[in-house]
Parts: sequence; C-alpha cells; structure tokens
Amino acid sequence: MSPSDLRRDILARSSPLVSAEELELLLKQPGLKLFDVRGTWSSPARALPDDYEMSHIPGAAFLDWTRRFIDQSKALPLASVADRDAARSAFKALGINATDLVVLYDNYHHMLAGRVWWAMRYWGFDNVRVLNGGWVRWTKLQKPVTSGTAEVSQGDFEPVQRGDWRTSLEGFIENHQKSCVIDARGSAGYAGNADDPRTGHIPGSLNIPFSELLDRETGLFLNRDALSDVLDEKTPQWRERPIIATCGSGYAATVTLLALTELGNEARLFDGSFSAWKQDPARPVEQTR
Repeated sequence: MSPSDLRRDILARSSPLVSAEELELLLKQPGLKLFDVRGTWSSPARALPDDYEMSHIPGAAFLDWTRRFIDQSKALPLASVADRDAARSAFKALGINATDLVVLYDNYHHMLAGRVWWAMRYWGFDNVRVLNGGWVRWTKLQKPVTSGTAEVSQGDFEPVQRGDWRTSLEGFIENHQKSCVIDARGSAGYAGNADDPRTGHIPGSLNIPFSELLDRETGLFLNRDALSDVLDEKTPQWRERPIIATCGSGYAATVTLLALTELGNEARLFDGSFSAWKQDPARPVEQTR
C-alpha cells in the first residue's frame, strides 16, 4: 500500500490507533501533523519538553498536555477540558487544519496522548489517532528519531462541541445509575485507604484497570477479541448499556475510551472523575477490602 493510500485507509477506518510501521510510512506525507505528548503524573505532574528536544520522531512538534486543551483556570487534578475559545487557540497554535491527519504519542501508557485525542474529538476534530505502543514501542523497534524542535504554522480548524463525548459532574449525577461506569484506576486506588474515608470509588462503578487493556510485554493494546474478553468478564453489560469512563481525574480513563472505540463503542468521559465526585462530603464513597 502506498503512503497516500495508507493515509486514506487510516482516515476511513474506525480504529483510533496507528502502528509504528504505519506511522513510519506516513512521516513524509503532506497533511500529517505529529505531536509528542510525553509527560508524567509523578510529582509534580508535568510535560517533558527537554526529552522531546533531545530525541523525538521526525516531524513531531511538542504538545504540552498541561497547557493545551485543558482549563487553565484550575489546577490539576481538577482542571477539566478547555472551553471553545481555548480549544480554538490550541488548534490554531498547533497548526491543525480541518483536512490534516493528526497522530499523537506519549511514553505514559497512552493516557496523555489519549487525553488529547479525546479532547480533540470532543471539540469536533475526528482525524486524530494515537500511536499504538507510543514512544517506547517506536524506539524499541529502532525507528528513526531526530533532535531539536519543529516549526509550526498557524492552523484553521474551527472547534464544534460534541457533547456525547463528555459528561459533566451534573450529568454524571443524573445518569450514572443508568449507565455502566468503568473506573480505569489501579485496584489499590479503586479499593481506597481505610485510614481516609474519602478514598475509594464511586458507588456502582466497576474496576477495569487500564493496564489490563494493554499487553504487558509490548505496551500495545490487546487485540479486539482479547479486549472484548476483558470487558465481558469485568462488566458483562457493556454492550447493552451506555458507558461512562472514569478514573482519578480523567486521564487513565481515556485508555478505556481508546479500547472501546477500537471495539466500535463510543463512550463518554467523566473528565472530573473521582477527584470531582469526592469534593462534596455528602456524596457517598465506597471502599473494598
């Protein structure tokens, strides 16, 4: 398949992922916008521009996940998705046009690239994909890298809100009991700490740690059959009921959304997640022992 045919194929298919092999073929294609979203949640949560400048995929520009497509008026973990004006500014500053194919990658289990992927989709940009396996997979396969920084021109994409991709706190309170709520945190965070009654999980939510959706050896997403098996085991009603994905503050849950989208199921993100839920002491919190 030629690079131009591959680009058309990627845009036509429903998968939110591209492989390292596919991306390598696309690197010199016009209309490809590639972004390095590397960062970490370890204290303090931050982007890693120095790592980008030292080595990145050729043609990639750096995207600071702590500044782009996020509400700058609030500090993490309570910062929600950016409003329309901030989203418009982000698309413009990143040089994204309506006809571009955007590919994102990170080195943090897809959750930072996944959050930006979700935010772009929420603001109406559908031509965005995530590199399966991220930076770790790319370098393990010894794919080409470069250093320095990439020049970015202004983009013209005009955001249009897709409310079906997000639920607010108010919407979650109204709808969560009628939905299948999947908590993507690790089992310890979901279980909670007996010494802190405001830790644990939202009552009724089911725990599928995001790591269970990824291959432990390669970091790639499981194939579709294996993803279906995990969901069937942990939450048998996922095919029949609307799904709301949650986690601590709306990042790990985007790994769940990527997996669900791979299976053709477009769920909503509660981007405030447990951090927003627990703010009101009147809202119940469950713990498991």
